[in-house]
Amino acid sequence: MRTLTVLLSGCLLAAFSLGAMPRAHADSAEEYRLKAAFLYNFASFTDWPETLGDTLAFCVYGEDPFGAHLDALAGTAIGSRRIAVHRARSVEALPRCDLVYVSPAMVGNLPRLFDVLGRNATLVVTDAPGSLQHGAMLNMNTAAGRVTFSANLAATRRQGLNLSAKLLRLATEVVQ
Repeated sequence: MRTLTVLLSGCLLAAFSLGAMPRAHADSAEEYRLKAAFLYNFASFTDWPETLGDTLAFCVYGEDPFGAHLDALAGTAIGSRRIAVHRARSVEALPRCDLVYVSPAMVGNLPRLFDVLGRNATLVVTDAPGSLQHGAMLNMNTAAGRVTFSANLAATRRQGLNLSAKLLRLATEVVQ
């Protein structure tokens, strides 16, 4: 698992430092392999509260496009915490999550999701156009065969989280 962690973070950090994101193929399995690596790096470049505990729960809300790619992250470390992977079909299951990927079909439920989360320190990530305007903190985009992302700092701060300046420099858009 440690090798996977080093490999994932090394690949994305190299791509980030070059100012280019990894190329996503037309194959959605490859796209979501890359997006799973982005989730790992989003969590790595987020300042989490000290009271979080020793587990960082990654949750998929709605249909899971990641499958085994996300499962491969289970048990890997981010700082002193280990990743646990969960799937949730209802918003009521999400308060135990630290990072929530909201599937495109569930983006319309973002207002309800934030009602349930309250002020929990939960990083909400999507890959649906317009989701930042509805409170998502990070949105992954695929255009011209490349995976990029945009960030909503106001939403992130509202949940008590901070994103690293290193991560924000790589965003294609940062909403204040």
